[in-house]
Amino acid sequence: MVNERIYREYFLTDRPIVAGTWHRASIYFLYFFGDLRPMIMISQSKDGEMLTQYAAGFGVVPARGSSHKGGRDALEQMRAYMVRGGKRCATVLDGPRGPAYVAKKGMIHLAKLSGAPLIPLIWSGNRVITIRDSWDKTMLPLPWSKVCIAFGEPIYVPADSSGQALERYRQLVQDRLNEMMAEVDRRCGHRRG
Repeated sequence: MVNERIYREYFLTDRPIVAGTWHRASIYFLYFFGDLRPMIMISQSKDGEMLTQYAAGFGVVPARGSSHKGGRDALEQMRAYMVRGGKRCATVLDGPRGPAYVAKKGMIHLAKLSGAPLIPLIWSGNRVITIRDSWDKTMLPLPWSKVCIAFGEPIYVPADSSGQALERYRQLVQDRLNEMMAEVDRRCGHRRG
């Protein structure tokens, strides 16, 4: 793990957090974090329906929506979940259709509304299956693969942020996540194709 301290201080405690990753990492993270009962935004597409059923089996609480359809309602579900005591909300920052590795603002808004820190996270592995014809190059670790997960420093978005300030936070999260992705790929010897 890279920055294991963040994992222990934020993911394994009762501190509320908003987390974001790239679409390529989503399927493994549903498995890895499912027992923490996070609420995760999943698109309303047919693929999203299959993913919802898969994720629910691990303990994920779905919020159905995306930047293309139902995103505002899903963000409101996530905000309400946190108000009711839910501790962890997350989604893919470049979903549901990309472009890959370019963050959208949804989780920035949730961090602003909830006061919870946004924590970027990403994984890579030394033996993975990459779905090469997908826009995001979805990855799945093979059995007995060495997986390296990186946790970024928490990013707090002030409640009075708007306009250019929100764009600066969006760019910060995107840059940090891309740096982290390069680091875990390097550590695992994974080459993006």
